[in-house]
Amino acid sequence: MQGHSDVPLNADGVVQAQRIGSRLSTHPSPPQVIYSSNLSRAIQTAEEIAKPLGIEVRTTPKLRETMLGEWEGLTRTEIIARGDGVLLNEYITDSYKSRPPGGESLDAVWDRMLKEFTQIRQDHPDSSIAIVGHGGSLRSIICHTLDAEVTSMRRIWLDNASLSVLEYSESETTSHSRILLLNDTSHLSNA
Repeated sequence: MQGHSDVPLNADGVVQAQRIGSRLSTHPSPPQVIYSSNLSRAIQTAEEIAKPLGIEVRTTPKLRETMLGEWEGLTRTEIIARGDGVLLNEYITDSYKSRPPGGESLDAVWDRMLKEFTQIRQDHPDSSIAIVGHGGSLRSIICHTLDAEVTSMRRIWLDNASLSVLEYSESETTSHSRILLLNDTSHLSNA
């Protein structure tokens, strides 16, 4: 369980970050702006995306992964050994209702992420934006795009270094959002 723990990318993660960077540099609509969680694993990935594009990464703690409280840094075996086996099973079954001791609620993650996402979109209304974050927190943006409830977050899986493309358009009279690509990892083949 990593959560807010600041764990750098391992060798496989670096290769994956380089591959997503290469893919986005040749994308038909490459990012003009890149935002990242301020955790090193996200920053390293964002920097690999930024390199071929020649743009700077903007970091913020608001894009961090869900904070997992007392379970941060522990393995499943260690969580069970500390006496939290039943809670861990409940968490796996329904992570909305069952949270790690001292962990952030999914409602709090939802609020934090959507406030930051809204601000980023307001600051760059006509730009293609890359947001490099974490599976747990980025799912809130995906659910928001689908007009899904916060409880839907636990029904979406995002792989490390996957690509999801969301489209938002607004005018004075209409607005729409849609998902063009979700959890695509084709660039990671043989990674």
